[in-house]
Amino acid sequence: MELDRREFLKLSTAGALGATALGAAATGVAAQPAPRTIRVGVIGCGGIGNAHLSILSQLAKQGEPVEIVAVCDVYQVRLDAAARRVGARPYGNYKELLRATDIDAVTVATPDHWHARITCDAADAGKDVYCEKPMTYWGSLDYPKEVVRTIARTNRVMQVGTQMMSDDIWDIAGKRIREGAIGGLVHAQASDMRNGNIGVYSPLSNDGLAKPGENLDWDLWLGPAPKVPWEPGRYFAFRAFWDYSGGVGTDFFPHILTPLVYTMGLEFPHRVTASGGLYQWSDGRQVPDIFTLCIEYPGGPSIVLSASLSNDINMPMMIRGKKGTLYFEGPGAVIEPQRDWDPEGKREEVARTRGASHEWHFKNWLDCIRTREKPRSNEVLGYHVMTALHMGITSYRTGRTMEFDPEREIARPV
Repeated sequence: MELDRREFLKLSTAGALGATALGAAATGVAAQPAPRTIRVGVIGCGGIGNAHLSILSQLAKQGEPVEIVAVCDVYQVRLDAAARRVGARPYGNYKELLRATDIDAVTVATPDHWHARITCDAADAGKDVYCEKPMTYWGSLDYPKEVVRTIARTNRVMQVGTQMMSDDIWDIAGKRIREGAIGGLVHAQASDMRNGNIGVYSPLSNDGLAKPGENLDWDLWLGPAPKVPWEPGRYFAFRAFWDYSGGVGTDFFPHILTPLVYTMGLEFPHRVTASGGLYQWSDGRQVPDIFTLCIEYPGGPSIVLSASLSNDINMPMMIRGKKGTLYFEGPGAVIEPQRDWDPEGKREEVARTRGASHEWHFKNWLDCIRTREKPRSNEVLGYHVMTALHMGITSYRTGRTMEFDPEREIARPV
């Protein structure tokens, strides 16, 4: 499986943005001579950033040679709390953190609209990067393209924070698919359905402490986004606004689309269309509470993804083939034969040996920093995923089906 995955990365990267520019990214660079303590700066100290602090601290306690040396946030309340918690140097501007020579790598847990810029600036500063999902902001394919080019040019190691990728069922199931266990791929589906007054989607969210100009740099937080007056909801619930996020399309879908793309060995989609709406929530949010994508890949399969903020009943995650259907359930997966194709076929249970884990996902990144190999959820895989998500959100907002031009690597309405 490892050799197959490396070969896949070589081929997919050569097709993305040119073989010459990205050949180094696909094959890696010279291995470093020995393990060393990796010194990390954490950029963004909200809920996800604090999760990064917890995971890295726990790994250090378990003997992993890693140390948190710096933290960064535009909000002084969060910055001070994070610095006290782990005893790290505080920075109010990420560019100052990147200038520090005692930092080897950074994690990025900012709103989506900053992901590409901070990732590229970090790579140019010689830092390896763990960037939360989505890899980039949904609004343009220029963002993931720039990330892929920069990581290749600087020979950095990048992991996207889709921690479900740490589950080895995707490798095991992918191997059975390549062995022909379910025949030619025709369809796949997955969902992430939730319900309730989720604070990070509520524009009414406000901690009552944030005061732009006193303890929060609002202009720096907006960065490349349109300049608007301070609104607490835009800061505390940025996922609810198109200027900073794609809503559930870029919050939920990277976790379920990335493993499907990986398991089936897919690259760029052919055509994407989306539907849904803001049916239940009227609190000022802009993103839909029901969202469905249909992604068609060249020659198949099609993938249907659904997400909800108004109902929490999920549909089963599965991959359909001409000869059988692979269901992800229980201790791994189950393959059920298609009786019309194989009347004597037997049900097959496919067990995982390692489940999904935040800690393992971070450890994979740290190991790859030392070996200079590609992490499981690397930037090339992220580019393929972001292409589908960019096309889907654009389809939803324009009411047009989007088609991908593989020669020019652009998306356009049909």
